[in-house]
Amino acid sequence: MLIGLGRVGRRVATFLQHIKQPLVGVSTSPIEPGILPNLPLVVGDLISSLGKVNLATAKSVVVATDDEMANLELGLMAHAANPNCALVIRTFDPRFSASIDRLLPYAKVLCAYDLAAEAFVASAFGENILSVLRLNEQTVLVTEYRIQSGDTLNGKLLAEVAYGYGVVPTLYQRSAREQIRLMPSDDIRLETGDRLVVLATMNGLQQIERGDISPQQWHVHVNRALSKDAVFEGATAIARISGCSINLAREVMSQLPALLPTALYQHQAQRLVRELGKSQVLAHVKLTN
Repeated sequence: MLIGLGRVGRRVATFLQHIKQPLVGVSTSPIEPGILPNLPLVVGDLISSLGKVNLATAKSVVVATDDEMANLELGLMAHAANPNCALVIRTFDPRFSASIDRLLPYAKVLCAYDLAAEAFVASAFGENILSVLRLNEQTVLVTEYRIQSGDTLNGKLLAEVAYGYGVVPTLYQRSAREQIRLMPSDDIRLETGDRLVVLATMNGLQQIERGDISPQQWHVHVNRALSKDAVFEGATAIARISGCSINLAREVMSQLPALLPTALYQHQAQRLVRELGKSQVLAHVKLTN
């Protein structure tokens, strides 16, 4: 159920319809013909209109009018009628939002100014903020990077970007002429001119801006190869996943058992062990002392 169909409410409705979620709108006035034509709509006084919809069985209620006091009142009424529904309340004043957040721990209180402020601050880093999301009680910024010479991301594997900065790469494109890759491989090394879109918290963006990358503390100990082909394939996997040179990878595979000198992130190291296993190379992960 969506209460309030102003500018924000309409965008919420459009998105919910796009992901094919059943939805009913409640508004004080009709909306223009042609806008949200497939949206069931109850028009009238918002409080009395709540009795005309199936509020008791609603999976979730979004209260998004332009009046934060009315949003609070409507949110309380919705919770009283349906304590099990997911409740989202739009607010504007950060102090009011903090108070409501404490008063209504069962609700998601989203302050428009707080969200906008984080997007403005992130944009001040020089990056392109495509969207702002709320996930797990945090603001997540959908951020686009165009890799330039001297960037803290330039030359890094996506595994290093993801685990070192705590962000989630979701889109990669080598150039405007090449195909976009969604959820790209960790093995891609970024170069000048590349396009990268990530999901990141403000802390993650700050780490990227400062080049404050978390240390790599895990090593892979390669025990033995079960065949001659495994030696070749194992070296290829090591170079691809760890980012080390192919010559170093071959040297490791020629002197088994051996410890790969290149330190990795935990998930990166565990993935390398799995890939080595597929190539009939036995290995295990070891935490750096």
